[in-house]
Amino acid sequence: MAAKVYDVVVVGAGAGGGTLAAHLARAGADVAIVEGGPRINTRTDFNTHSMPYEFPGRQIPTMKPGKQGMDSERSRGVGGKTMLWNAVAWRFSQRDFKGKDHDDGAGANWPINYADLAPYYDKIEREVGVCGNLDGLRDLPDGIFLPPAPMKCSDLIVKRGAAKLGVKVIHVRKATRTVAGGGRPACHYCGNCMAGCDVAAKYNSADVHIYPAARATGKLEVVPNAIVYEVMVSDENKATGVRYLHRETKEQGEVRGKSVVLACACVQTVALMLMSKSSRYPTGLANSSGHLGKDFIPHFTGGVECFHPELMGKPLTAGDDGFLDHAYVPSFMHDKKDRGFARSFGMQFNYQNRRSTGWARAMPGFGKAYKDSIKHRYPAHMVFSPYGEMLPGPRTFIDLDPKLKDKWGLPAARRTITHEENDKRIFKAMTEWSVQILNASGAEILRTWAEPVRNHELGGARMGDDPRDSVTNKWGQTHDIKNLFLADGSIFATASEKNPTHTIMALAARTADHIAERLRTGDL
Repeated sequence: MAAKVYDVVVVGAGAGGGTLAAHLARAGADVAIVEGGPRINTRTDFNTHSMPYEFPGRQIPTMKPGKQGMDSERSRGVGGKTMLWNAVAWRFSQRDFKGKDHDDGAGANWPINYADLAPYYDKIEREVGVCGNLDGLRDLPDGIFLPPAPMKCSDLIVKRGAAKLGVKVIHVRKATRTVAGGGRPACHYCGNCMAGCDVAAKYNSADVHIYPAARATGKLEVVPNAIVYEVMVSDENKATGVRYLHRETKEQGEVRGKSVVLACACVQTVALMLMSKSSRYPTGLANSSGHLGKDFIPHFTGGVECFHPELMGKPLTAGDDGFLDHAYVPSFMHDKKDRGFARSFGMQFNYQNRRSTGWARAMPGFGKAYKDSIKHRYPAHMVFSPYGEMLPGPRTFIDLDPKLKDKWGLPAARRTITHEENDKRIFKAMTEWSVQILNASGAEILRTWAEPVRNHELGGARMGDDPRDSVTNKWGQTHDIKNLFLADGSIFATASEKNPTHTIMALAARTADHIAERLRTGDL
């Protein structure tokens, strides 16, 4: 009996894959999501409200005993990283899409403009519920928002200090419901967002996009525990489906489709394409440009840890743990002509909680006096984390490790990152500005990060108009294989300094519309 041939096979069930699959199913397409991890019950499977003292070594495992998932890059679980993200949801601005045409002339231009994506930002905000304030900032476009979360006392202290320097502090925007709706309750401000949200007030693709679409349409099937290692391509140069290994048994399987979408997350999508090489594509699938793995532009972060003396010894008020960070310092450097570097940075802060007590080890003392000093300082503790935008360079790329294999015997993805002079200048500036803002706020600095830390991974298969220097076109469609699409952060042409997930979801919704139309006209 012939195996079913789906209209679309989607690899990956995170922000991009979940959004795209749900939109396609609602448009009438037969869709299969192939996910490397198991189905996860957000209500019962995570150690969401656990505390460090409940575990040996004060290390809280992600999953409860006997629960599977989130154990490697290849097998996270249905919902992907949206299960454990911080839910920050910024729109990119026109500046972000036009790197070469921006005043500093750095980075690459996207083949789309803000106006192309704005309707899809609208659509995603309505679907997932994004809270925030209408701030009227040119570089951080407003959207369709639920009421913002109130700022914490420490946020207001920072806002007061930043104002002395002419720096604006705004309410954070997150894909988290502050009022009930869409079958989801409002956030109860437990502060454990990055440990899983056990009520789904915070968006995750499984509870908000995938399973509701599957139930409503009957057009969406999830194939969990399937580690995809190859995209199959016919002699006619068409993607025909994927081959996988079962996560637990290592048994081989296939899922066939009229089209294939890769949404594994940036590095894993690139790695899968590199593994899917053939005589037609000896350097990696759809890599005639030679740019697969190049143009890798992960965010880099700094950090300053501090205490606010005016909060020391004060009782915690309701919501002090909050949903981690409630406020944000948007980019204020991009209009400064004399800043000495291309692009910019933004600042997240105050996203530590009761589970984040590593700072206590750095404090002096012993016994009761030591414990009392930690309790005294806890309400005043804060971490400031600026995010910088990396420019693409030849010494930062993704490839496959020629020796290292994972537990399924597949080549491990390898990241090579070199911070060039522009990155170093941004890192220096964002660290200095963080310290200035905190000093103006009256903070007591505990320590400052000396080196940048990699964060959101983007690029490696960027979109562009020219097939000679890009991997996909403006629809996320590979230049080389017309029925192979990408729908995650790998297609970003610039990183911005803004968190990328909202843009990944908007791009995925836009690509879904394009694929649905191509299916309707028989042009795939």
